[in-house]
Amino acid sequence: MLLIFLLPLIGLLIAVLLNKLFPKAQFRGYEILPPFLICACHLIAVKESRPEFLPYGFFTFFILVIIFAVSEAIKNKNISLDKLFREIWDLLTMNTVFWYVGLLFLMI
Repeated sequence: MLLIFLLPLIGLLIAVLLNKLFPKAQFRGYEILPPFLICACHLIAVKESRPEFLPYGFFTFFILVIIFAVSEAIKNKNISLDKLFREIWDLLTMNTVFWYVGLLFLMI
C-alpha cells in the first residue's frame, strides 16, 4: 500500500533532482515518470483485485504507437524523429499521470 504512493513521489524527486542537476538539458525531469507511474498503477490493480494486465497493456499500446509513428516518419521522410519521439513520450507521461490519478479515485 505504501509503495502505491511512494513510487510516484520517488519519481517526482528524481525528476526535480534531474532538473536541478541539468538545467540546460534537452530533456525535462518529468520525462522519467512513466515507469514509476506504471508500476504504481500495477500495484493499485493488484490491491483492488482488478485485472493486472491494465498497466502493461497500456504500455504495450504506446510501444505499438511508437512503432507505427516511426514507420510513418520513415515513409514520409519529412517528420523529425526526435520531435516525434518527444511528442509521443509526452503523451505517455500525460496519460500515465491521468491513469494513476483515476485509479487512485477508484481505489477510494
